[in-house]
Amino acid sequence: MITYIDGKRCWANQVIFGIQGAAAFDQLPEDRRQFLAAGDSTTDVTFVAGATAARLVINRNKAELMCHALDDAEDSWLVVPMFIEPKKAKSEPYPCSTAAYENSGGSPGPVTRPDGMIKNQVDARS
Repeated sequence: MITYIDGKRCWANQVIFGIQGAAAFDQLPEDRRQFLAAGDSTTDVTFVAGATAARLVINRNKAELMCHALDDAEDSWLVVPMFIEPKKAKSEPYPCSTAAYENSGGSPGPVTRPDGMIKNQVDARS
């Protein structure tokens, strides 16, 4: 397993929590997950969203990750600019409700969370 998309959670479950086999892909119960996770890429969404207390996002204007971070449904997402050569704020909203998620076939789709779709989000620095 490579540490890419769901592989990051799988790797953590195997190495840190000792879960083996197909069960390593599953999200662990809240009392057994990492309390803090950080990321800067769309491929970090599964891992970062799985944290139970704090989620840190380094803003590189990656649409799907920023949709979750700016939506901040659990009031636990923190967005910081890149340390070197920070990206400029997007002048238009992230298309969370329509095209910020890339389906397995490569086509765009809406970004969702367990209780529904995420509305389009605006970078507060705009």
